[in-house]
Amino acid sequence: MSNNEKLKSIIQDIGIDIFGVTHLHTLSKIPSGINTVSKQLFQQYKSAIVLGAQLNKIGKKVTGAEVSIYLEKAALEIMSFLEGCGYPSLIIHTEDEFDPINRIGLLSLKVLAKEAGLGWQGRSLLIVSPEYGPIHRLIAILTNIPLIANRQISNNCNDCSICIDKCPTSALTLNNFKDHPKYRQDVLDINLCIGDDGCKVCLLVCPYNRKSIE
Repeated sequence: MSNNEKLKSIIQDIGIDIFGVTHLHTLSKIPSGINTVSKQLFQQYKSAIVLGAQLNKIGKKVTGAEVSIYLEKAALEIMSFLEGCGYPSLIIHTEDEFDPINRIGLLSLKVLAKEAGLGWQGRSLLIVSPEYGPIHRLIAILTNIPLIANRQISNNCNDCSICIDKCPTSALTLNNFKDHPKYRQDVLDINLCIGDDGCKVCLLVCPYNRKSIE
């Protein structure tokens, strides 16, 4: 059994539906977090295993913090397996913010998720899975265990702008991009976004989210 197959079995047994692998060397020229730190991590680790949780995965009234804890427990179980195989690993948490004013962490989980084939970066900047819609929370485990990377998914937002039109604080601006915007502020005013206060409008109105519910 390959390393990818072993990991898939473990992750599915835990109950995670959305996951993938990306090789870190492919991200060397992509804005992915705090530059000096990310360069060190790219030298130290070869791959990232990325896990996602869709909206209402563990309950309709569950908070984002509770979803993050759910993912962290899953990541710790995977980390235990990797280290048991002799491969040190590092978890990149959803809540890791080394620049809390600009909301920047060690590595961008959205960049990792997009590169690992979990989905594409939508107009709201959320990662959109074709099967499950906008992904509610993400977590990643950096490792050196030999793995095969997943293929990326093409952007399928097309002409849709529902998340922008319905944003209650007008935090989102329409910006046409295929892969990712050059600058986050071209799309999202982080000071207007109230996602940390429980707003889920861009998650709820996405057509792919409605498709997954149906």
